[in-house]
Amino acid sequence: TPYVLTANHCYSNPATWIFRFNWESATCSNPASSPSFVSLSGATLRSRRTPSDFCLVEITGGLIGGTVPAAYNTYFPGWDNSDTPPTSAMCVHHPSGDIKKLAFDDNPLISANGMGSAEANSQWRLIWDQNTTTEPGSSGSPLFDQVGRIVGQLWGGGASCTNLSSPDYYGKVSYSWEPAGSNSTNQLKFWLDPNNDGNTVMD
Repeated sequence: TPYVLTANHCYSNPATWIFRFNWESATCSNPASSPSFVSLSGATLRSRRTPSDFCLVEITGGLIGGTVPAAYNTYFPGWDNSDTPPTSAMCVHHPSGDIKKLAFDDNPLISANGMGSAEANSQWRLIWDQNTTTEPGSSGSPLFDQVGRIVGQLWGGGASCTNLSSPDYYGKVSYSWEPAGSNSTNQLKFWLDPNNDGNTVMD
């Protein structure tokens, strides 16, 4: 199922969203002109929640057989809802709307309560390593643990190319999974574990 996880603070009418695929450079440096890409348009809101700042949509436009065309060479990453602190992490993002970039944290993630959340320890806090960073516009991008499972989405923070030592905060998948009193409109479990298998990780 072509779900896309992003941040709730990025929400607008998903029917107007455009999803770009393979918009990337062959090297770390940006090429002289924008690389080519393919895209799909239109999605439906499935679930969103403010205290852990998540939004889950399902792409609905341009699908073949109910999913993204095979020619797009798409990877559907797994997730970890266990709340076990990853030993390291990385992020795939589009800083300030730029083409795909990567950021790396070589250290264990720390549970935190930042960004004004009403829920203690609802975020992962990190400081980027290897001279990498996110930027404004990276919001909603996925945070992957050391084995490539999504554990959060970017809420915010002070990290930027001019402030490499400032922390970022990611809403935890574990806090978005099945919050007390939640239902299909404000949790991830209903959509990502539809058979109620009870898995804590999915590759």
